[in-house]
Amino acid sequence: MNRKPVLSVIAISFSAVLAALPCPVARSQDHGPVRADSRPQLVRKIEFGQYGSKYARLGDLSGNGQPEVLLVQVVAPEGENKAIITCLTVVDLEGHVLWQVGKPDINNIYFGSDFPVQIYDFDRDGKNEVLYIPDAKNVLTILEGKTGKVLKKVQLAGGHDSILFADFSGNGYAQELLVKDRYSSFWVYDKNFNLLWSKLNCNPGHYPMEYDLDGDGRDELLCGYTLYAHDGRVLWSHPFPGHNDAVYIDDMDGDGKAEIAIAASNTRPGEQSILLNAEGKILFRRMADHSQHALIGKFCPDLPGKQVFFIDRQMHQKGRPIKFSELSLFNRSGEKLLSIKDNIWYLAGEVIDNWVGSPKENSLGLYSRGFAPPCLLDGLGRQIAVFPLPEAIKEKGGGPGGKDLYDDFYMQHLDYLGDNREEIFCYNHKALYIWTNAAPMEKPVMPNRPARPLKQVPRLYNNNFYPGRL
Repeated sequence: MNRKPVLSVIAISFSAVLAALPCPVARSQDHGPVRADSRPQLVRKIEFGQYGSKYARLGDLSGNGQPEVLLVQVVAPEGENKAIITCLTVVDLEGHVLWQVGKPDINNIYFGSDFPVQIYDFDRDGKNEVLYIPDAKNVLTILEGKTGKVLKKVQLAGGHDSILFADFSGNGYAQELLVKDRYSSFWVYDKNFNLLWSKLNCNPGHYPMEYDLDGDGRDELLCGYTLYAHDGRVLWSHPFPGHNDAVYIDDMDGDGKAEIAIAASNTRPGEQSILLNAEGKILFRRMADHSQHALIGKFCPDLPGKQVFFIDRQMHQKGRPIKFSELSLFNRSGEKLLSIKDNIWYLAGEVIDNWVGSPKENSLGLYSRGFAPPCLLDGLGRQIAVFPLPEAIKEKGGGPGGKDLYDDFYMQHLDYLGDNREEIFCYNHKALYIWTNAAPMEKPVMPNRPARPLKQVPRLYNNNFYPGRL
C-alpha cells in the first residue's frame, strides 16, 4: 500500500517519515480527511500564573464530578537528582485557584525525573487526598483534597523519588503504598503505614508497575527487571543491563494472561525493546539506542490482538548527538508492523483509550516532539489529530531557525465531558489547553454527568514522568 504524508508541520514536516511498513492486512486508500471520526476542537484554555509548572496531576479534588489540576513546582539541589517540592497549587477548570501550599516561583517549573505526588482516595472515605513527600526527610504528607489542609504526616523509612499504590493484600482496593528512591531501593507499606517489606541495593528502574498477573486477587509488582509477589518474594528476574525506563502490562492476545513490555535504556549496545510473558519468558527483544517508552494497545483494529509501540530516543550516533526519535510498532510475535523516524527530540507518548468513540481502538498520543505540536497517531502512523499550540518560551536552539518550538508541552487524557470519548489535556507552565473530538458519533451519548466525585482510575493515581501504562 502506498502511504503519503498527511500533514506538514512548520519547516520540517511529518513527511520526514523514513520508513512505514504496512500492517499485513489490505486497507483502502485515503482520499479525504485522515479520519472522518476525528475532529479536534479546542474547548477550554486555562492560563497559569507564577504557580505554573510542567508537572500536573488530574483528579476530582472538590467532589463536584469535574477534574481539578494540581500543579507541582519542584527544584533540585545543584548536582543532585532529587526533587524538593516547593509549591502545590490546585486550579479548577474555570482557572480559579482553590488552594495553594508553599510559595510559587515560576523558576521551579522543571525537573528531569519523577517526583512523589499523587491524587488518590487513600483512606476510602469517598474523597480524594493529595499525598506527597516534599523532600529528602522522607515525610509523607497527606492533604485534604478540597482545602489543602494537612490531615496526616508520616515518617517513612526512605525514598522520595516516586509513589505507587497497589493491592497486595487482596482486598479489592489499592491501599498498599510503595515509595522508591531514584535508582537503588524501594519500600512497601500497608494502609496504616507499617513497613511490610523492602528491597535495598536493587535496580528498581524509573517507575514500577502493579498487576495481578496470576489472577489470585493480589497484585504482583514489576520493579526494574524483577517480578515480585505480593509479599516481596522474587518470582523471576532478568539480568538485563541498564535500567527499566518504562513498563506496560496488558493481555495482547486475549488468552487471559498478560504480556510485559519493557523499555530499557543506558544499555548501549544491547537489546532494549523487550516483550515478556507473565512467566518472564522472553518473547522478543530488539536493538534500540535509547528505548524510553513501551505502550500496548489496539492500534490496528483489523489485526488480531493488540500491538506494542516502542519509542526509541536515538540520542547519539557515532558519538554525535542527533535530534530524532524512532517509533516501532510490533505484534506479539515481534514482527515489525510500522517504523517511523521523525524530526522529534525527547519524544514521549502514551496510550489514548478512546478518542474516536470506539473502545476497541486505541490511539498513540505523542508530545514533547521538539519541532512539531502534540498529536495522535493511528496504527498506520497517520496523524489523526493535531493540537496546534503556541510556541514554547524557552528556545534551546535545536530546531528550524535556531528554535525548539513545542518540546515543553505535555499531554494527559480524560473523559470529563461525559460523552464516552476522552478529551486531550495539553499543558506547559503557561497554560492548559483541552481538546475534544467534535466529530459526530454513530451512537451519540448525551453528556449528563451527575455531580458526584469523578473516579480516580489507576493511570491517574499512579501517574508518573515516564508513561508506561497510563
